[in-house]
Amino acid sequence: MKKTTLTCAALLLSATAYAADPGVSDTEIKIGDVNIMTGPAAFVGKGFSIGTKIAAGEINAAGGINGRKIVVITEDDGYVPARSFQALTKLLEVDKIFALNGTSGTANVLAMMPLITENNLPTIVTQAPAALVYTPVRPSVFTFGASYEDAFYAQLKYIHDNLAAKDAVYGIIRQDDDFGKEVEAGFDRAVKEFGVTAPVRVRFKKGTNNFSAEMAQMKQAGVTVLANGGIFAGAANILSEARKLDMNIQSAGVWSEGIPASAALSAPAGYNFLVGDYVSLVGPANDKFKLLAKKYASDEEIAAISRYTYVSYIGLKTMAEAMRLCGKDLTRACTIEKLKGLKNFDTGGLSAPVSFDNPKQLSGTSVGVYQYDAKERTFKALADFKQY
Repeated sequence: MKKTTLTCAALLLSATAYAADPGVSDTEIKIGDVNIMTGPAAFVGKGFSIGTKIAAGEINAAGGINGRKIVVITEDDGYVPARSFQALTKLLEVDKIFALNGTSGTANVLAMMPLITENNLPTIVTQAPAALVYTPVRPSVFTFGASYEDAFYAQLKYIHDNLAAKDAVYGIIRQDDDFGKEVEAGFDRAVKEFGVTAPVRVRFKKGTNNFSAEMAQMKQAGVTVLANGGIFAGAANILSEARKLDMNIQSAGVWSEGIPASAALSAPAGYNFLVGDYVSLVGPANDKFKLLAKKYASDEEIAAISRYTYVSYIGLKTMAEAMRLCGKDLTRACTIEKLKGLKNFDTGGLSAPVSFDNPKQLSGTSVGVYQYDAKERTFKALADFKQY
């Protein structure tokens, strides 16, 4: 009788262990990363993966999460939403991940959202913090980052207050999509508040490379303050056309233009353009981070550090803090609960402190303003993190 009781107890313990959430063992926690590792925007995903590597290395060197090491598994989506869905399916069904840190672009994370919701998968979105991600709020999804609206408003406010002439003429060129609408919302807000002249608004299809006609409209309208809603080569081509037309402009751009590789594309146009960002691009926090990076990243990887490196590092460190607070009995439900209660988590100055204890489960909304020196090919800080 005693033997039978002991056998039943052993089976019960075995069943309990078997019923534990996927991705957690006695020694490790598997974290998924769906990212842009190939194609024209691969430098975004590779920069992101460096931050994840550094965060995991730092956490594991300190003993892991309550004795468990973090293992990051990356899947490439090539920036294609259908592939994002396939990648997450593989991470869930084959790799059995516990949580998700890398989520690629806005359309990509939205494509993955049914799987995230169905599996109650703890997810931190740092790459594409669009309103569509947190509206409506999904219980297991936490968003870190400012809106494009706030980022553009912050830049235009700085230009209006410090750089533009009193008779400045404002213009916007942006993609004809949801991303572009957010950019224009920031532009509208600035124009209305400042009471400035804004006679021209130009929209273009994603993938457009020739902006000669569009910038001719800007020149004809006398635009001197430009909201540049282009991304990567698109943003550079817009500024190149402005230079050909000898336009004297102050330009505000998307935070993707804060990546050294992307900024370098715009440098030949010679404009000292602005970007607004929810992570620090320069300063003591960045210098300290690069010293840390030397412990866990190669020289080649350190040279490729970008703002996407900082956002992924912050995302994984935040996720790790929530998992740590769960103790040894780590579950997805507990991790989500701890993320919901997270308040003022210190990122070492790489961003404003992280707090998800709000109805939108949204943090990192404060924006800093930076200016690119086209000659020196460096950024300088113009305005500290501020809520707009």
